[in-house]
Amino acid sequence: MTRYRADIDGLRAIAVIPVLLFHVGVPGFSGGFVGVDIFFVISGYLICGMIDADIRNGSFSLANFYERRILRILPALFVMFLVTSVLAAIYCLPVELVDYARSLASAVASISNVYFAQTAGYFDAPAETKPLLHTWSLGVEEQFYFAAPLLMLLVHRFLPKRTGLLFAIIAVVSFAGALAMSARNPTFAFYLAPFRAWELALGALLSVEFLPVPESAFWRNAGGAAGLILLLGVIAFGSSAVPLLAMTGLAAVGTVLVIASSERAISVAGRLLSLRPLVFVGLISYSLYLWHWPLTVFQRTDAVFFTESSASAKLTLIVLSIGIAYLSWKLVETPFRTLAKGASKTAIFGATSATMASTVGLCGIVILLSGAPFRFPKRIVEIGSFLAYDSSAAFRTGRCFLSTSRQQLDTETCLKPDPARPNYLLVGDSHAAHLWSGLSLAMPEINIMQATASLCRPAIVAGSRYDTPVCRTLMEFVFGDFLVHKHVDGVLLAASWKDEDLPVLSSTLQSLKSRGIDVTVLGPIVEYDAALPRLLVDGILHDTPSIASAKRTPGIRERDLAMKRMVTATGATYLSVYDAICRDDRCDELVQGNIPMQFDAGHLTAEGAIEVGRRLSAAFARKQARAADVSN
Repeated sequence: MTRYRADIDGLRAIAVIPVLLFHVGVPGFSGGFVGVDIFFVISGYLICGMIDADIRNGSFSLANFYERRILRILPALFVMFLVTSVLAAIYCLPVELVDYARSLASAVASISNVYFAQTAGYFDAPAETKPLLHTWSLGVEEQFYFAAPLLMLLVHRFLPKRTGLLFAIIAVVSFAGALAMSARNPTFAFYLAPFRAWELALGALLSVEFLPVPESAFWRNAGGAAGLILLLGVIAFGSSAVPLLAMTGLAAVGTVLVIASSERAISVAGRLLSLRPLVFVGLISYSLYLWHWPLTVFQRTDAVFFTESSASAKLTLIVLSIGIAYLSWKLVETPFRTLAKGASKTAIFGATSATMASTVGLCGIVILLSGAPFRFPKRIVEIGSFLAYDSSAAFRTGRCFLSTSRQQLDTETCLKPDPARPNYLLVGDSHAAHLWSGLSLAMPEINIMQATASLCRPAIVAGSRYDTPVCRTLMEFVFGDFLVHKHVDGVLLAASWKDEDLPVLSSTLQSLKSRGIDVTVLGPIVEYDAALPRLLVDGILHDTPSIASAKRTPGIRERDLAMKRMVTATGATYLSVYDAICRDDRCDELVQGNIPMQFDAGHLTAEGAIEVGRRLSAAFARKQARAADVSN
């Protein structure tokens, strides 16, 4: 177990290269994010195997163990923190810098995975804007290694030769917990250590010889080949749309097979992984993982290194990441590892504690200064502040808009009819919820009730790939209970419509028509490839006002026209939200002054909702007038 295995360095390359290419956006690596899972299994195998060997021969020391972990992890990590923080101070808007400071403080404390799990809300900034998001995996590993040595020592003391049983229990309990949490809160299942520990435990089970390894050359080669094929298949053909545990499970099993194949003697897979180019990438894999993500984030959000986004730009980013990773490995990682031979533990622990404390202190100052807004002109600060926009009041989140599985619709508030006014029910996802306040204010003569949930297409039958248990429960209640037993004057259906939603929407319209329910469909809104406030700020900073219009999501106008034809053909009413914002290929990006129409890539600010509601109300009034003429 203590012998050096070049094939494991090669396996590290198989882990980090797909992660790099996936994040940079190279086609053919749609499952590249499972590289992190490969790292987890490798770490469990190497570290727990080392601990077990030292415990059995009586040489294990917690102080020595943590000293080695500090010198292995922290020097390169803190150099990356330093450079990334300088870039953040230069380029991040105030609200972004505050978020960065919080993530940095949590990463220093080895709990960034907890921080990102708690802050990854439905309207949270997208992953590609968070320079330290990748440190979540380090948090998982560090938390595991705070607990694992203590548990192994206890087991060795009271239940000798039961270390394998310990990790088997951890693996089973952790996997079962991940399975349960995936249905309840997928974000927690992704980020938190208790639901990732099974991957590290699988590696540990192999290292303590709890899992069998192939003895014959045939089975070594067969197992290694199967593992490599499994890994490469998941990397090439996997997808974030596939359930997380299916992806991580296949990657973990493939990794175990590859490692086990060369446990007794080198397999063909092991020889392939021992090729010098792969070993080289494996040696720098830790630094490459550290550096590639912040470089990618700052390039995407601020074009720090080059302005174009072509294939050559992606190649440049890859080469830049590898080059900096090599320098980090050569000048930081390697020298600091040699310190373990001469430096005292007191000096190492003292310097580490001082560095961590000062970093957290600086983060606190940044937060107290509200992200240092004096770095930018007032207009940029005002527009950029909408990146931290709180939509909960306007959306009535937690009552009429359900954003988590733990929330329930407040029927007394959201579905209360008004006998003195016409009653309309607004049904759909967040793109329905963001219209409620504007429509209600623009049409006070109408009582607009609301039943909305995140990622929830307003459909009688399931059919959308975005369907969630919360959505299905809400839709079954709305269409199978409320509209059956309660009279409404009309139903408003709104969502972030996609092309594949049209057949399900058509069947819903036909069903509601057969029940004599008047239906109005509100079409898709203009969306962008990034948050509109950030695009507007970039346009000001780079003196390029057309940045936002160039970043509009393609195909929405065409979808809007197709929906209009389909909806009107069924006899329902169609209102174009797109036309309420865009005219002659120009879309309103600011409502008034420095207030953006939308606070992220597609959702309306309160002021934007009021303006859109005012524009839609005119068309809605004409619909009511026509209905009144028919009834008379």
